Amino acid sequence: HRKNQDESKKKKGKDRSLGKGKSEDARSEQKLDFGNEGKSVIVSDGGNIRNKSYNFDRVFRPGSTQEQMFDAVAKSTVQDVMKGYNGTIFAYGQTGSGKTYTMFGLLDKKSNKGIIPRCAEALFDGIKNANVEVEEVFIKVSFVEIYQEALRDLLNPKGKKLRIRESRNGPTYIENSKEVYCSCPDDIYKVIDNGNKHRAVSSTDMNSQSSRSHSVLIINLVQRLRNGTQLEGSLNLADLAGSERLDRTHVTGKGLKEAQKINQSLSALGNCINALTERKRGHIPFRDSVLTRILKDALGGNSKTVLVVCCSPDLSDIT
Repeated sequence: HRKNQDESKKKKGKDRSLGKGKSEDARSEQKLDFGNEGKSVIVSDGGNIRNKSYNFDRVFRPGSTQEQMFDAVAKSTVQDVMKGYNGTIFAYGQTGSGKTYTMFGLLDKKSNKGIIPRCAEALFDGIKNANVEVEEVFIKVSFVEIYQEALRDLLNPKGKKLRIRESRNGPTYIENSKEVYCSCPDDIYKVIDNGNKHRAVSSTDMNSQSSRSHSVLIINLVQRLRNGTQLEGSLNLADLAGSERLDRTHVTGKGLKEAQKINQSLSALGNCINALTERKRGHIPFRDSVLTRILKDALGGNSKTVLVVCCSPDLSDIT
């Protein structure tokens, strides 16, 4: 049985290391300071920008490790999912700012693993070491992408068309999406690997491997206890497509349409989050985008939500 709790909204800021292809002049002019006990980024230079301050719940400086990110951003969310809450973790930022590395990382060695594989490991470790008397555990994983406001199944791209359904008294769900039962972290790694092979990417002037879609890995956890009760929690892990300034990406044609849809979807997400933080707000515009519709139950109500803002500290990405 799920516990009732007010929604928690958190912001985390992560500075990405200086990207390749940036001019030495731009790097030499920039200046970054970190204030407010590690909760703000202060940007200044010798030109038009002077002491702009951006505040977050926590700032991760260049050189922060993937482990530090996970411990501060996601560890408690996994624990809450095991207690029956819904959890959502987003990586948001402009194209090329390090979102995919933050969420997925690399599996070549432990230090490079991102939030998602670390969540998988923490989930199974938590089940193994749980104090409650668990009789049965079921973990189902699905992996979808939103490309130009169309929902696609990354695990079964040639399958039936996906539809968003809302049960009368239950949760929102994706009809026809393939769900894979997983019994260990490696099973989830395989799901990620298979899904990423079908994800939409293309090259822009800012990123040679720019994600042109939002991807959402959905982990559903069901725990049946010996006393007859059942705990259900859902962990939604989203790698959002990068927000783009068209005057910098120089995309045209198909790429332009992709960028417009990406920016439209991100605006809708921002509107929903802002509406949820306004206590007197009655209507939440979940239906304004596919992304906010499928994450409706994970954004409001019985949920915990963390937004990781990925940003490049290079001056050319600030001006």
